[in-house]
Amino acid sequence: MYNEKLMPILSDLERKDIDIAGGSVVGMVLSIVNSLITYTCNLTKDKKKYENVREEVIKIVERAKVLRDKSIEAIDTDKKMVREMLDAYKNRKEEPQEYENIIEKSTLFCIDVTKIALDTLKLATEISKIGNRMLSSDFRICKLYSYASVEASIENVKINVVEIQNEELRNRLTLEYQKILEEAKKYI
Repeated sequence: MYNEKLMPILSDLERKDIDIAGGSVVGMVLSIVNSLITYTCNLTKDKKKYENVREEVIKIVERAKVLRDKSIEAIDTDKKMVREMLDAYKNRKEEPQEYENIIEKSTLFCIDVTKIALDTLKLATEISKIGNRMLSSDFRICKLYSYASVEASIENVKINVVEIQNEELRNRLTLEYQKILEEAKKYI
């Protein structure tokens, strides 16, 4: 059943003419993790044993759905960024400012995805503290994939940030991703 649903996505990922890359995979992973968070909430909120946290769990579901939607949107944005980056790279000598602009734009986008990953990690941690104990492995899976997504997004930031000519911006973004990583380490 899922073979039929997933194969078109995997086929797109494998094709060199589609421009889906690592950032898109991070978006896919985060959308799945946020759906798994929702699943764990759904198996918690209506259980008598967890009725004292029901309202909190409902709020986590709402936040997970927002993060899921942002993650899905990041897939398409990443695809667009990859195309813009490839085009700008080809013309970087003739149009260096255009290349600089897309590098900066892409790096800022990657920072945003890193923040979505960090927010997902925080949410996974939150539900793991109050959620249905029978789902402890699911909570851990959510945390591990979220943390991996933070690190993966940071790799995209790192590859771009070194290309930024504006030293002040380069330093600010480097410091920002380092702070995000340090914060993420607190939740794993």
